[in-house]
Amino acid sequence: MNIERSEDSEGGWIQWFCSLEDHQFFCEVDEEYIKDSFNLYGLKPKFFHYDEAYEMILNEAPEEEDLEDEHFLELYQEATDLYGLIHARFILSPKGLALMRDKFLLGKFGTCPRVLCERQNVLPVGMSEELRTSRVKVFCPRCEDIYIPKKKCPDVDGAYFGCSFPQMFLQVPFLYLADLEDVELHRLVPTAKHYSLRASRLRI
Repeated sequence: MNIERSEDSEGGWIQWFCSLEDHQFFCEVDEEYIKDSFNLYGLKPKFFHYDEAYEMILNEAPEEEDLEDEHFLELYQEATDLYGLIHARFILSPKGLALMRDKFLLGKFGTCPRVLCERQNVLPVGMSEELRTSRVKVFCPRCEDIYIPKKKCPDVDGAYFGCSFPQMFLQVPFLYLADLEDVELHRLVPTAKHYSLRASRLRI
């Protein structure tokens, strides 16, 4: 777990958290979104210290001494998971989709390793909605396969992005890009539960 304080991260916990190494996939969730209880429905039973984790997320960035405190580190993991699950919901909202679009355009999620995809930008995806099932993976819209990111992101759970993000992202018209015009977007078919991934193999 790499949570060294960054000199470039000023402001609250959210800004600090998103600036950590290997956290480039995250976008900053609006505090207003987090404070709306409707957006947090069903999350509280998943955590032992929900209220404390919630307060940490909305608090200031930690000080150096906090990073050496055992209780802080224990609570930090719960706050990370809570923020991650909120993040998975936020990135499906109009504001979240727009923020992720900016990261996608800049190639912040990486590119497809497949030569025929010509360095197509990829999107983050989870293999499960449940925590601690698998780490985040990336989905290529061109070949429709799933890959392990070049940067392993060891502490980034796939549930922080959910299973349906790439499909939702690609079905929003204003997000389409010129270099995706030849991608068969209609093949990404929604199911009753969530948008199913066409990829059946995990490539490294």
